[in-house]
Parts: sequence; C-alpha cells; structure tokens
Amino acid sequence: SMHRSRRAVLSIRRRLGEQGRGKHNLTGDDYQFIHKSSIPSYHFQKSLRRLPIPKLTDTCTRYLASAKAVLSPTHYAQTEKLLRDFEKTDGPGLQAELLAYDRAHKDSSYVSEPWFDMYLRARVPIAVNYNPFMMYAPDPDPKFMDQLTRATNLVISYARFKRALDTNVLGPEVFHLNPAKSDNKTFRTVCRNLPESLSWFGAVAFKAFPLDMSQYKSLFNGSRIPKKGKDVLYNDASQKHFVAMRKGRFYAVRLFDDKGAVLPAEEVQASLAWVLKQGDLPGGASEAVGSLTSMERDEWASAREQLESEGNGMSLKKIDGALFTLCLDDLATEDHKRLVQSLLIGDDAGNRWFDKCFQLIVDGNGQATLNFEHSWGDGVAVLRLMEESFKDSNKNHFVSSDDKIEDMKGGSVEEIQFKLSDSLKQTIQGAQKKHIAANSDLDFATMQYTGMTRDSIKKFKMSPDSLMQLALQMSFHSLYKEFVPTYESCSTAAFLKGRTECMRSATSATRAATEAIAKGAKGADTKALISACSAVHSNLVKEASMGQGFDRHLLGLRITAERAGRAPHDFYASEAHTRMGHFTLSTSTLSTETLVFGGFGPVVPDGFGVGYNVIGSMLGAVITSNKSHRDARQFGDALHKSLDELKSILEKKD
Repeated sequence: SMHRSRRAVLSIRRRLGEQGRGKHNLTGDDYQFIHKSSIPSYHFQKSLRRLPIPKLTDTCTRYLASAKAVLSPTHYAQTEKLLRDFEKTDGPGLQAELLAYDRAHKDSSYVSEPWFDMYLRARVPIAVNYNPFMMYAPDPDPKFMDQLTRATNLVISYARFKRALDTNVLGPEVFHLNPAKSDNKTFRTVCRNLPESLSWFGAVAFKAFPLDMSQYKSLFNGSRIPKKGKDVLYNDASQKHFVAMRKGRFYAVRLFDDKGAVLPAEEVQASLAWVLKQGDLPGGASEAVGSLTSMERDEWASAREQLESEGNGMSLKKIDGALFTLCLDDLATEDHKRLVQSLLIGDDAGNRWFDKCFQLIVDGNGQATLNFEHSWGDGVAVLRLMEESFKDSNKNHFVSSDDKIEDMKGGSVEEIQFKLSDSLKQTIQGAQKKHIAANSDLDFATMQYTGMTRDSIKKFKMSPDSLMQLALQMSFHSLYKEFVPTYESCSTAAFLKGRTECMRSATSATRAATEAIAKGAKGADTKALISACSAVHSNLVKEASMGQGFDRHLLGLRITAERAGRAPHDFYASEAHTRMGHFTLSTSTLSTETLVFGGFGPVVPDGFGVGYNVIGSMLGAVITSNKSHRDARQFGDALHKSLDELKSILEKKD
C-alpha cells in the first residue's frame, strides 16, 4: 500500500507539473526572486567615486611609453615632437576646460556622453562591427539541454533576476579584493547600516569596491532605434513580454502577469512549445524583417520609416519595448567555426534582431548564447546576468524534458505580424544579400590550450592575463615580423558611469621578451623578461581600471576642442597618431566558468579580433579576421605554439 500511495502522490505531482528529478519546488517569493540581498541593489550608487581626469603630463608620458613599443623610430620621433608641443600649447587650456566641464556634470563621467555619442553616431552595421557574443557553458546535466527546456529555464531565471533588480533586492555589484575576508555577513551588516552617501567608504574599508550599476537599467526592455545621423536608445519598462523569434517569425510571449509577478514556468514552457511547432514564413526569407537590423544604420532608418508608414508601427513597438529577444535556431552543430558564424553574423540575419538590448540565442543542441547591442553598456551587466542565470537555472530546474506539456496555445503568446509591400520585401532581400556579402570575407578560428591553466600560471608567480597577452604578441610577431597597437578592454566600472579604458598590452617589455624568445633564448634571463611583462602588464591594468589610462583622456581633450569649435591640434591628425589608433590586435577577456567562449569582429580590415578566456581547465580563444588580409586559423596555431614555448621556458629548472 506504501507503493500505491507513493504512486498516487507522483501522479498528482505529475498533474501539477512537478515531476522529474531535480525539478524545482519553489513557491511564493522564493520563485519570484532570484535572491533577496540584505544590501539594496543601488545602495552604493550615490557614494561612488567619480572617474578621475589624469594629469596632462602623465597622459603624455604614458602615450609615449606605449608608442615606443609599436612605432617605427621615424614615426615615434614625429609623434614625440607633436605631443610635447600639444602638452605646452593647446593641452593646458583644454585640460582646464575639460575639468570645468566635468565639475558641471557631477552626475556622470567625462567619458559617458562622448561614448554614447560615438556608438550611436556610427553608421556601419552593428552586427559583427559592434555586437559581441558570449556563449554559456552547457548545463552539467544533459537531461536539461534540449532546446525547449534550456530556453525556458534561462528565461525564467531572467525574470527572477529582473524582479529582484526592479525591487532593489538584487545584490549590488561589488569587486572583493579578497572575498574570503570581505564577502560575509559582517560586511553586509556594516554597509547596509551606513547611509547611501557614506556606504562606499564602508565597503572600501573592507577592501571591497562597489561598481557602477547605472547600466543595469538598460539591460531589459531596450532597443537601439535607427535614425538618420544618430540612433536613439529606447526603453519601455512597462512591457511584460519578451519576443521569441523562430524561422524569421516573431512571437510576443508573456513572462509577467499584469501585477508584475513571474508567470508559472509551465505556462512559459507551453508558449515556447507552441512557438517551436510553427512553420516557416508563408512568403519565405523575403518576409524576414529581422534581416533589416543588419543594415547600414541610415539605410535601416529609411526602411524602418517605410515599415511604419505601411502600418507596422505597433508591431515594431512590441519588439522595441520587449524584455529581450529569444532566437530559437534550427542549427545543431558541434563545428566551432559554423557556430561562431551563426552567433556573430547570424547567417542572413533573418532570425535575429541586432538592435535589441540583448538576444538569447538557443540552437537545436540547446547551446545558449547572448549577443548584445553595445552602445547601452559594456558587458558588465550582461555578464552578471549570465553568471546569476547560469547558477540559478542549473540549480533550480524550473522545467524538464520529461514534462507533460499541455498542448495549448494559451493567451500568453501571440504572433507579431508585419504587412509587407513588394518594395519592402525587395529591401529585405537586398539587406540579406549585402549582409552575407559584407561578411563573406570574415574568418573564424577557435583555439583551446590545456597545457597550462589559470592556476598553473599563478604558480609561476605570473598574471594569467599577461601571459596570454604576451603569447598574442609572440604569435603576431612570429607570422608578420612586426609589433602592432594592441587593445585590451578594461572596465572602469569602479567609478560613477565609468565605461571602459583601453589597456595597450603591447609594451616595451613584451617586445623585449618576444624578440629574445624569437632568437631562441631559454634561460633564467628569459624567465626574468617574462616576469617583467607580467609586472608591467599588471600595473597597466591597475592604472587603466583606476581611470589612469591615456586613450579616453586624449579623446576627452579632442572633444573639448570640438565642442568649442576649435580644430584639434596637429598631433591628432598625424600619421603616427593614426597608426596608434589602428588596433590590428583587438582583444577582450572574460575569465569565468560560466562561459565557454565569446567573440567579436576585427576592428580594422587587416586586424584580428581575439576574445579569450583563462579558466581552471584551459586557455581558450575565439579569433576573427578578414580572409583577404589575415588567416585566423594560422594565428590560432601560432598562439598554441607560443603558449607551448612559454610553458617550456617557465617549467625549465634553472
């Protein structure tokens, strides 16, 4: 009889949609909120420090140190003469004006407005040129990796995250120098009890640095709207649905009820199950409106005006204000190259909406990836969303692949339809042809190296990031026998409305080490050269993250001149400065176990885009380039070889 009653309980549970191993049984607030932090989300925001403006002399000195590593002696002499002149003539006046401008805008940072402006004025397509992608690691339990289950579980996590953020109970973003000492109850009690105007000082006393959270407000419900000359960012926080895209068709799927509560996971699962059953666009690819988001921005602005004038205004609004876009792809491949093409280019872009705050792309294998629009933020908020949702959806499986799904199209999902004239269909086909052609030269490679890991590198008393950057310098030099300006993105989120600073990782130290290793040097001296790279690199990272780089400052000074209607100093127009701004190597790292890999396009035609990850199990990279200029596979192989060379030097017993 025991068995019988257990069976009865199971069948009741099954009817309630709670069967399956590892299924969540969260109710009430435990289901509604991803967590409830004892410190309010924005508690530190008011007391954050403001992004400092470096001293003019520091900026000039730092610039020249960097220039020496990558410029020819002739170019270096030219830029040194011009920069020293700028430092004496125009510089001091512009510096004073920039400081005054900064004092007049205390609610921001001197780089914030110019940065939005630069992104929103760019007229090139945002796909590939600006939007990066970051791919989640798989769910450790393959049972939850089918497309419907993975998509539903992540979407429910996003809803729980957003609920916590909206009610100010999502834990604030804090960088703990030593988490073991500060990420604890004492820290939270002390900080919570301090008024907002002093809270930052309390955190810093624990060697914990609160980070700017101004970008979080744009994480959901946002879209970049194309306008002639300069796009605008749109946000409609009142919307309760996300948009699911499938075979180029759009569906509005409810995620919150009218009171703002997260809908039951089973309901969202049923909506998506219904979406997955729908067929192709009746008129084929020429009706895939998403492809228009791959266009050059002014062209897309015209096409969008035409869409609106032909009666599609409401449909566009439903996409613009939606929480985010979920792209359900048919593609099921293990081939890395094919994957990167789908995640970065999106094939003909028919199942993408590149303007959206972020797109969650879930493919036929249940692999999940975020592709996000870059003007509103720098990946700080996106990465936090990924880390929280990865932990949450792996721990609380809200739905499972053995659920019995009510086969019904409830009121929670409806198709968003478009009325398309022949001329619009031609525009769509033209956009697809152009997008495919524009990116046909793009080349991808992935590199995975298991000979060293984050922890094994640390045992050599080296910064893992600096070792990867040195390997990149060695690889480029081994193939092309030169040193080039190299960009490593560094967040300045430790300051109010900080964005990023450029960390130039090609240094005199990496140059010296690369040249010595290329000549076959192996001994203790070489080890010392590698150590020097690490020390210089770590110091540059520290300076950049504390607002003491030079790129944003020089940009700020140039914009100050333009604001006043004056022509920027000749230094800015010099050949040498142009070369310094030509980032043949553009790199970015996200070292987290949540991601398998991330990538972005090269920023110059003859460049490489390198997204890399240094984690517990390996060093990985996604490399992009234009085939007609550079070979991504060849660079990936060279990178593998460089890491091997470094490993053998570091492991050599003196």
